[in-house]
Order: sequence, then C-alpha cells, then structure tokens
Amino acid sequence: MQIAICDDIQKELEVIRMALDTYAKAHSEYCFDIDEYSTAIDVMRAVEKGKMYDVALLDICMPGVSGMDVAGEMLAKSPDMSVIFLTTSDEYAIEAFALNATHYLLKPFSQEQFNAALDRAVKKTEEQDLLSIACADGVYRVRIGEIVFIESQSHYLLFNLSSGEKLRQRMKLSQMFEEIQKYPELIRVGASYIVNLIFVRGIIGNSIEMFNGVKIPIPRRSSEEVQKTYMEFCRKEARK
Repeated sequence: MQIAICDDIQKELEVIRMALDTYAKAHSEYCFDIDEYSTAIDVMRAVEKGKMYDVALLDICMPGVSGMDVAGEMLAKSPDMSVIFLTTSDEYAIEAFALNATHYLLKPFSQEQFNAALDRAVKKTEEQDLLSIACADGVYRVRIGEIVFIESQSHYLLFNLSSGEKLRQRMKLSQMFEEIQKYPELIRVGASYIVNLIFVRGIIGNSIEMFNGVKIPIPRRSSEEVQKTYMEFCRKEARK
C-alpha cells in the first residue's frame, strides 16, 4: 500500500511514522511503501506528477496550504483513497467528514486510536476492485484505480501503474477491455490503448496528455468520441 504522511512539524512527523511502523510490525501480512512530506506543497507537487496513494495521513493546520486543501486535490485524482486527518482541534471535524475522510484523529493520540484508524483505511483499500494480471514471473493483483493506461504491444499488454511499475501480460487488448469496460473511467483509445481518465491532464490536439507526462495518440476516426467521453467524465467529477 502506498502511504503519504504530511506534517509541517518534524517531531509530529516522527510520531506519526513511529505509530505507522508499530502498526506495520503487528501486521506483517501487509507491505507499506511510505513517503514523508514536511509541507503541503510538496505533497501536491508529487500528486500533480502522477503519484498516487492508498492512504494519506495529513495534518490539517499547516502554513500556506491546509491539509483540507491537500486532501481535496488528492481525492480528485484518486477518489477511493483513504484520508486520515490528524489535528489538535476538533473544529474541522465536520469539514473533514464532508470530504469523506476515513478517520479524524486528535493529537496526541494513542497507538490504539491510531490502529483503529489504520484498520478502517486498510479495510477500505482491501474492498476495492482488483484485477489479476498473469505475468511471466507470477500473478499480480492490482486495484483498478492503480492503472494509468494499458498499451498493446504485439501479443502482449503493458500495464502502466500509478506507482511507476509496469506489468506485462499475454492477452489481446479487446479481451482485456471486455473485462474492465464496466468501469466508466477506463476507455479504449484506438486499437492500442486503454486509458484511465482519472490520470488524464487534458486532450491537446490529437493526443491525450497524462499527468505523468506521457502522450497517447488519438486516431482521427475516434477523436470526437474520445473528447466527448472525457468532457462528460470531467463534468461528472466536478459534480461530486
């Protein structure tokens, strides 16, 4: 699981990290990849570059940009992510849960309180839809929300994930699309790509520009349909 921690006070950042390490030691069945940030701007820059997280542990009161603002940006890119707010005041609780926060922890918190918050976040992550990908070295299970785009390469499919990892499976693109077409954020672009609209920065000319900088060509015959689908997706996201 990809986890982000953000707190502008170094001592508080260390306390959160220690609590997370304690939780991880008690749950060896999980693997956590943890990034630490001391400013809200640093988190937002990472997200803008395409970094995605399963869980975000965010301080609320930070200079410049608040944890609420950070959560809003992160959830816009990854709606299924779990957000746990950490703060010294309960005055932001209503606003936090309006953002669909997974938990709201008051500092100082006990390890038991932290564990309860992480349990909820982990459960939420486990309940997300998974896709099994059969690679040469074994079968991998990835969440649908991790897939940035899928590229057809001869008789294989290359899965580009939000973590930067790439997985290769022998299968036709048409077969894969039949499996995942129930997810409205995943659209087929021509004969070579399936794109996750959540990771699309915009459509420029005849290409889709992803948040990670990759540009995916749009065939002329499907350009109008792709643009229409993208605009409808953006409008639905704006209404959430």
